[in-house]
Amino acid sequence: MRLTFLSFVCVLMLAGCASRPAYRPSASMPPAAGTEGGMRGNQSPYKVLGKTYEVMPSSLGYLEIGIASWYGKKFHGRLTSNGEKYNMYDFTAAHRSLPLPTVVRVTNLDNGRKVIVRVNDRGPFHDDRLIDLSYETAVRLGFADKGIAPVVVEALDEINHPELVDKPAAHESFYLQVGAFSRFEGAEARRRDIQRVIQSTEFADVDVRILESELDEQTVLHKVWLGPIRTQVERDDLARLVESSNLGMPLKVRVE
Repeated sequence: MRLTFLSFVCVLMLAGCASRPAYRPSASMPPAAGTEGGMRGNQSPYKVLGKTYEVMPSSLGYLEIGIASWYGKKFHGRLTSNGEKYNMYDFTAAHRSLPLPTVVRVTNLDNGRKVIVRVNDRGPFHDDRLIDLSYETAVRLGFADKGIAPVVVEALDEINHPELVDKPAAHESFYLQVGAFSRFEGAEARRRDIQRVIQSTEFADVDVRILESELDEQTVLHKVWLGPIRTQVERDDLARLVESSNLGMPLKVRVE
C-alpha cells in the first residue's frame, strides 16, 4: 500500500518521510482464520465497561479509515484477548470487532509509512479510536513520540482468506482531505457543511469524518476526511463539488 499525495502535501505533511523498509510477516506467523468462532477472543457479543460490542463474522474486504493509538510498557507481558502474551516489540494490534487473529496493513496518513500487523487483542475502547497498535508498530509508523495518528486499516484477504483469493489483488482506494483545523469546532462545522452538500447527490454514502494528527504535546490538528471513494474519477468529481461549494481546496490522496 502506498500513498500518492499532491506535491505540496509532501512539504506540509511528509517532512522526514524517508521510512524504514515495510514490515512483512515471517513465515512462522500463523495466518488469520477468518471466522474462528470457537477461538479465544471471538465471543460475540461481548461487554466492556458496560458497553456491548460485536465481532465481525469475517474480515473479508475490511477497509476503514480512523485514528490509531498505541500501547506499550504498561501492558507488556500481559495476556491478550486471544490468550497470547502481549509483546510491545512485536507487530500486533488490538481491534474491537475484527476476528482474532486477522492480519492487516496499517498506513499512517500523515507520512505514508505502512506496517503489516497481526490483530490479536481487543480494544481500544474509546469511540474516537479505530485501532490500538503495539509500541514497535507505532515506532515504524513514526508516531511513537505522539499519542495518535490518522490511519487506513485494510485486512489482507490473500493472507486471511487464501481459500477465497486466487491471487493477491491490487487494491486502490481514494480519499479527500478538506481542511485542517486547530479547533475541533472548525472541523465539525466543515464536516457538517460537506455532509449537507453531498447528502442529495451520488456521493451521499461517502463517509465524512474528523481525524486527528498530533503535532506535539500541545498541538492537535483536526482534519476532515472523505472516503474511501470507489474510483479516481468519482474522487475528482467529488473534489470539484466541494470546491464549487466554497468548502475549500481538497487534497487528493490515493492509497494503493
